[in-house]
Amino acid sequence: MKKTWLKGVMGLMSMAALAACGANEGASSDSSANTSKDKLAQIQDKGELVIATTADYPPYEWHLVKNGKDEIVGFDIDIANEIATELGVELIVKDMDFDGLIPALSTGKVDLVIAGMNPTAERAESVDFTDIYVTTEDVVLIRKEDGEKYTSPESLDDAKWATQKSTIQEDFLKEAYADNYLQSVGKWGTAILSLNTGKVDAILMVETVANQYAKENDNLMVANLDIASEANEAAIAVQKGNEAFLTTVNGILNDLQEAGKVDELILKNVQLMEENSSEE
Repeated sequence: MKKTWLKGVMGLMSMAALAACGANEGASSDSSANTSKDKLAQIQDKGELVIATTADYPPYEWHLVKNGKDEIVGFDIDIANEIATELGVELIVKDMDFDGLIPALSTGKVDLVIAGMNPTAERAESVDFTDIYVTTEDVVLIRKEDGEKYTSPESLDDAKWATQKSTIQEDFLKEAYADNYLQSVGKWGTAILSLNTGKVDAILMVETVANQYAKENDNLMVANLDIASEANEAAIAVQKGNEAFLTTVNGILNDLQEAGKVDELILKNVQLMEENSSEE
């Protein structure tokens, strides 16, 4: 069901477009404003909402291979589908390395980035963000054989680390464990391989994601310690200068939160992970 605020935004955009037709074509600021307000119309005209993600981050987004079919799933993908449905367009998902997401958005190759991304001040210089839609904590993933060795943040002072490139986890490790070896990866599979083969001793990642990798790898576990990193606050990224589109996406996202739909989608995907793991 289309929301009143969405109709209102579309009405404002229509009036703005009519006004722009009679405006001075030499005014660059007017041209820029018209471009930003037309973003939603452009998406609806082409009939596609193109999002970028990094699909190795369950339950946010990951590849589910079932009956010979490889599909990108996750609660981020479900949220993106809700947005696409509300806009009346088809969802197109592009999977890429995490450090390539913002460049793809900034250059207009995609319409949104939804990848469990933290809305940091540095990123906000390049893109705009919606309100936060989920908050989680970091944990440390280690080999089970090291369970009694790594029991405090201090015990990791000599550990070799891995985490994802261009994340707040990477920033934290560079500051808190500045002298340690750090492998920054584009995709988590590389870090998991490094941990399994002994190239690194620990991986810093979001708790729900770490729990899933621990289930999939019998020799891995979440360390019994509290790491003093920042909480992970995920938001959707939108190309700068598209205020009307950002307002629309934010409105849909807030409606989903108020209806309890985001929590429902998270639970659904955690259960999907568990079912998939049991089948394997």
